[in-house]
Amino acid sequence: MPKWVRIAWLPGAILLAAVIGVGVRYGESQRFAEMLTRAEPIWLIVGVILQLGTYFCTAVILKLGIGRSGTPVRMRSLVPLGLAKLFIDQVVPTGGIAGTVLMIRALERRGVPVGLSTAAVVVGLLGFYLAYALSVVICLGIFWLRSNLSAVVLSVVTIVSLVTAVIPVTLLWLTRGGTRGVPHWIRRFPGLKPVLEAIEAAPASTLHDRKLLLRSAALQFAIILLDAATLRAMFLGLGVTIPAEVAFASFVFASIVATVTLLPGGIGPFEAGSVGTLRLLGVPLEASVAATLLLRGFTLWLPMIPGLWLARREMVKESK
Repeated sequence: MPKWVRIAWLPGAILLAAVIGVGVRYGESQRFAEMLTRAEPIWLIVGVILQLGTYFCTAVILKLGIGRSGTPVRMRSLVPLGLAKLFIDQVVPTGGIAGTVLMIRALERRGVPVGLSTAAVVVGLLGFYLAYALSVVICLGIFWLRSNLSAVVLSVVTIVSLVTAVIPVTLLWLTRGGTRGVPHWIRRFPGLKPVLEAIEAAPASTLHDRKLLLRSAALQFAIILLDAATLRAMFLGLGVTIPAEVAFASFVFASIVATVTLLPGGIGPFEAGSVGTLRLLGVPLEASVAATLLLRGFTLWLPMIPGLWLARREMVKESK
């Protein structure tokens, strides 16, 4: 692993340690430890099933995008790609560029022309940001209904939303022929040139298919719901019941905070955002920390084990 990547993990690791320290110091440390050791296995199994559902949805999004052109591809070959991309995006903080390049090249080796694979990936990204925007609106509505929509919360969400809006706006511009006007110095950025070339080769009929975009957005929103449901399942496993809307708002707000940092895996900012939101919505501190750590175990740490193997396998194939 390059030195700069290892350095990029340091701030998040420090913040994560601080979140755990606060939970132990200001919560009931004995109860915190008991919660983790006495978690009910049935709810952990439910968490695994919910996370498998997110990988299935990701594969369906790719299959819909590729199938738009009539190119056949097996579903079972698409599910592992989601894990491999997850690993690359978490280890290498490039805003998703590295994982996107890996996905495009992996699909090309499976017989999908580079233009078609790019169109499928780009439609998936646009669908994600559309679902992301809807989730933010719902999140703010939950804060407002629960009388927790403070000026600080509204400011953070607004600023982060404006920053992250740059990505989908840029993608929309590029998919409408904007790549030809991209300055040469921008094309020199590591990993960006192949993405731009792939977008230029992508069929406009797929990129501009509104029904396909809406289906992709619906599946991306389903992924967000499954992740939020996983957080609630972790609370139930700890013996704590929280409303479904609290789990949803906490997960979305934590994702907002993690997105803008570009830290690998959002480690540190996600945990801080999740615990902070849960506390704001009245959930006990030790339960908030314990459930968030369990959630991250299912959504981040456990997938990295097969993700490493799958990513290395794809890169080895590429080098041959």
